[in-house]
Amino acid sequence: MGRIKQEIIDQILDRLDIVEVIGEFVPLKKTGGSFKACCPFHNEKTPSFVVSPEKQIYHCFGCGAGGNAIGFVMKYENLSFPEAVRVLAPKAGVEVPETSEQENVTDSIATKLHEMNQIAASFFQSNLRGQSGHGALQYLKDRGLNPETLTTFRIGYAPEGWENLRKYCEKKGISHDLLRQAGLTIPSEKGKSDYDRFRNRVIYPVFNERGKIIAFGGRVMDDSLPKYINSPETIIYNKSRTLYGLNFARRAIRENGFVIMVEGYMDVVMPAQFGVNNVVATSGTALTIQQVSMIKKYTDTVVMVYDSDQAGESASLRGLDILLENGMKVRVARLPKGEDPDSFSRKNGGEAFLKAAREAKELFDYKLDLLIEKLGASDVAGIASEMLPTIAKAENYVQRSDYLKRLGQRLGVHESALQHELKKVKDYSYRFTADKKKTDEKRDLYNSGELHLLGLAISSRSMFESIENDLGLDRFTDNNIKKALMALKQMMDEGGTVNVTPGKFLSRIEEDEGVKNAVIAAIRNSDIGGEPEKVLKDCIFRMREDEFQAKYALLQDKLRGAKDNGEMLLLMKKMKDLKEEIKKIHKEKVA
Repeated sequence: MGRIKQEIIDQILDRLDIVEVIGEFVPLKKTGGSFKACCPFHNEKTPSFVVSPEKQIYHCFGCGAGGNAIGFVMKYENLSFPEAVRVLAPKAGVEVPETSEQENVTDSIATKLHEMNQIAASFFQSNLRGQSGHGALQYLKDRGLNPETLTTFRIGYAPEGWENLRKYCEKKGISHDLLRQAGLTIPSEKGKSDYDRFRNRVIYPVFNERGKIIAFGGRVMDDSLPKYINSPETIIYNKSRTLYGLNFARRAIRENGFVIMVEGYMDVVMPAQFGVNNVVATSGTALTIQQVSMIKKYTDTVVMVYDSDQAGESASLRGLDILLENGMKVRVARLPKGEDPDSFSRKNGGEAFLKAAREAKELFDYKLDLLIEKLGASDVAGIASEMLPTIAKAENYVQRSDYLKRLGQRLGVHESALQHELKKVKDYSYRFTADKKKTDEKRDLYNSGELHLLGLAISSRSMFESIENDLGLDRFTDNNIKKALMALKQMMDEGGTVNVTPGKFLSRIEEDEGVKNAVIAAIRNSDIGGEPEKVLKDCIFRMREDEFQAKYALLQDKLRGAKDNGEMLLLMKKMKDLKEEIKKIHKEKVA
């Protein structure tokens, strides 16, 4: 997939209305000249997500998300920039040409691997319904799966034999190398032909977030080992960045306000058959930061429903801390002994499973109860040593304080003693001094005058030219704001007299997150009361004054450390000259 020309991107943005684009995903309500909704990227009860048809951008005042129509589709559908452009191009009636010179080699291989997996999935599905798959089909029926579910999840069967898939693909002209790259065949150690990775197993295709098949999992139908064989990692499959079932669950997660996290394929498939669709699986791997990031786009609340055996409990405990330190709300449902989400749903139905998820314990109570059960209530030190690292990762001070109080009450220990021990926990101080990632905190880091000037520069060419001529772009101290202004200058130089719109400008800086955030903040703050010319003059004055005051303070520091009269006199003269400059700009402001 090659680089898309800017003219094509501009055509798409010109022909599309951001309100119509976002309205296909989110119900918008007109409020004055804008449209509002509850943000699709975080949970909220009061709408703070605003779409501006005039500026052709969106912005959430709650979580800080913002951008143009392309940026919204990228974030909502988890697409790359070129992918989002290609999704929107047909809606705008714009053709995006493919040229072999521009085609990216990696993307080309990825496309071939997706196509290869599609062929393999169809092969496995046809085998399940053929004569060779009779036993596998009966096995799946015995496990309670109906034909509709088998079709939805594209469950299939890899027949016995060492080269069924390989030979099938050979007839279609598919190379051995591509089968190897897809992880579907394995080179023979004896130098003979490659052989099939999956043999005599039920096959579960693994989908990415957008529903493309990226890998497979194969399960035996008896007690032989290994129970599961999975595809190796490829350029399109990274297990730490994959959640099984997310492609099916995205809408339901948003609608329900939480995701149910389970372990295996059937733990997703069986609840879905009974109408519980907000379920995803880690597929037996420890929960990763990348997987948490994927979930955060849809909800901030996770209900973990792992197997009730010891391994399942250990997996849930491993996942608790990583969720908590990434700002997620976590609850844990404990199923009856011997049950997993698959068997529990099959026996009790979807409503009972959903009820168990909704009645899940808050993570603090779950972990504490489990530790007391395992270690005994008398092992106060042991329980505290396990609980304190989790408490240290809690999102805010109030929550941590509440946890400490409750832990002290349960263990019969004074809260101050636990507070003292908490300070010893590794990375405790780092957690609470370095975590400055919230959007509101980021916005406070911008110089307000510089941010207003950036907003004015984007609003009109004449404003930009006044800023450039009267102040100069090099005098901006914020690197992201300066980079945004330089990108704006380049866009104006290239476009001649063509108007610059916020939506088009954002398409040019999409890949630089820091610059994009500065631009979105500037656009959001650009609706300043009063006359734009007066606001411009005030902002330029403030920047000049701040610059001179900073220089004056630096000279004062040097004066205090001066060692001889000559140096002192020189510094005092410079300070006097600066005072005159400050008086001068004050007069200019009044004039």
